[in-house]
Amino acid sequence: MNNEPEVLSSDVPEQAQTKAISQKRLMWVSIILLLALSIAWILFTPSGLLGKADAVGYAVCHRIAIRSFAFPDGVQLPLCARCTGTFLGVSIGLLAPGLLFRRRHAALFPPIGVLAILITFSVVWAFDGLNSYTFLLGPTVPHLYTPHNLLRLATGLGQGITMGSLLLPVFNSMLWADAKAERTLNSIWELLILIGIGVVLFGMILSGLAIFLYPLAILSSLGVLLVLSAICTVTAAAFTGRENTALTLADALPIILLGTAMSLAMLGVIDLARFAMTGTWDSFISPPV
Repeated sequence: MNNEPEVLSSDVPEQAQTKAISQKRLMWVSIILLLALSIAWILFTPSGLLGKADAVGYAVCHRIAIRSFAFPDGVQLPLCARCTGTFLGVSIGLLAPGLLFRRRHAALFPPIGVLAILITFSVVWAFDGLNSYTFLLGPTVPHLYTPHNLLRLATGLGQGITMGSLLLPVFNSMLWADAKAERTLNSIWELLILIGIGVVLFGMILSGLAIFLYPLAILSSLGVLLVLSAICTVTAAAFTGRENTALTLADALPIILLGTAMSLAMLGVIDLARFAMTGTWDSFISPPV
């Protein structure tokens, strides 16, 4: 005997209509919130496209000049060398599997061999960062080697690829209704492709040419927004009960816009707090290296 309540066919259109109304309401809320925050961002952050990129970097990075790369005119990039590498690497890890390998809804972590390499990248990044941090504590604190911006950039790229590669399957498994039981990266060879992209970006920054540095400066700041938006989108999906509901980009757009708005709000609050404490958009301190 079937004890389950009978679902009338007339209820189906009504449920679909209710879902559509809720989706449209969320879309409008997200658009209005994102528009308001974007206007505030434009009005209250430094002028120019690079000024906006600087404001993004200001929220997440110390922006110490001596630990940053600079444009040919001497103006430093929006993020320090390590953060520049990290957030360019995050973009590679988040976007490359979908764009290059056509695994847009893949929801499984890479295999153990690839994970071991990615974790090694993180360990090297942490080790180099700790050694670099000792220089902030004074000359009497022991260190293993003299830090260098090339090491900061290289370890940052590795850590960023790791972050993006580990965040992507979480994002896909939370957002898509048809999240697929396939790995975002299938082999070490695919990881090598991502590393190869990082090597190209490393060379472009190392060249010191403005034609490369300006777009990469903007892209590194967009990488900050990308990773925060991905995290906030997952959080918003969980809190609004919209996990695993999107089948298309149009379905996912309202919650993605909400996540982007949340990330802009987060950056704005941090910027406001830092500016209130320091009274300047400049870096914190200038250590010897």
